[in-house]
Amino acid sequence: MVGSVGGAGAAGLATALMKEKTAVQDVEVSLVKKAQDIEKAKGESALKLIDSASGVTGSGHIDVHA
Repeated sequence: MVGSVGGAGAAGLATALMKEKTAVQDVEVSLVKKAQDIEKAKGESALKLIDSASGVTGSGHIDVHA
């Protein structure tokens, strides 16, 4: 059965497989970037919460002795 695939057919199959792999990688990269964006937003929210706490000193640090 493999022998029945001509040179042009094999090249087309290889191209299709490479395109599919590229598409899968693009989706994976997009998912990683979205996860990074979410983590960044969580970190920014945490910093805003810390800044809004009543024990924050003028230097931007939390007063642990209050």
